[in-house]
Amino acid sequence: MSELPRNNPKKALLAAIVAGTVTLGFAGMMARSCQAPPQQQSEQAKQAAAAGAAIELVDSLAARLVLGLESDATLQYATASGAVVVVSQSNPRRAYRGGSVTFISTPDGTYLCRAQPAPSPSKGRKAAQPAVSCAEGPGADAMSAGQAKAISEAFGGDFLPPEAALGRLAAIAKGDGVRTGVSKRGDAQCVSVTATGIRTETACVNPAGQLAYFEGTTDAGTPATLTLQYATPSVSGAAFKPPVSTKP
Repeated sequence: MSELPRNNPKKALLAAIVAGTVTLGFAGMMARSCQAPPQQQSEQAKQAAAAGAAIELVDSLAARLVLGLESDATLQYATASGAVVVVSQSNPRRAYRGGSVTFISTPDGTYLCRAQPAPSPSKGRKAAQPAVSCAEGPGADAMSAGQAKAISEAFGGDFLPPEAALGRLAAIAKGDGVRTGVSKRGDAQCVSVTATGIRTETACVNPAGQLAYFEGTTDAGTPATLTLQYATPSVSGAAFKPPVSTKP
């Protein structure tokens, strides 16, 4: 995904999820088709048609997710490792909290905070509070590829933001031998995409426009599974305030 312009974040996010990756793949297949012998052209035309179908499916699912990102919500996800990450969203603000890590992104600034393990208390004394350190970066109105990677790495590599999950499907849709499938997971609509040499990746979006399930890999190639455990249609303003940095 590329950096998203500020003038129309909804359309820009959809374009970044879908067009920025798969359009190049589709155009590449058409160019190869024009240069190939007739028999190969027929096969490449089939590949181009399959890519077009994949683009349409991912585009439809991404459009639902973009609408969901416009609404305030608090969502709790479980990862394959059993870790829990709470996502707070109030467009364009995002916050991710899990374990000892907090990642906050707002137009005014981004914050990556980590809590260090608290030292064992001396006998007869109250337990010490864990030391918290925060690094501050420039603000952002929307998700970029670099920020998605930073968020994934901050949580140990087995979590990725919902926007990045749909971006993974879009990236696969530009591959050779692309194949797709649709299914349901509860009330969520699911799309699966695979290509030659690439394992199948699946994303599901519920009627509220929230990522309900993802099974695939991060951009770093780490296997990832996200399962939405619960969601509420509200968010606290405090969710976007970083914890106070403290010394050990």
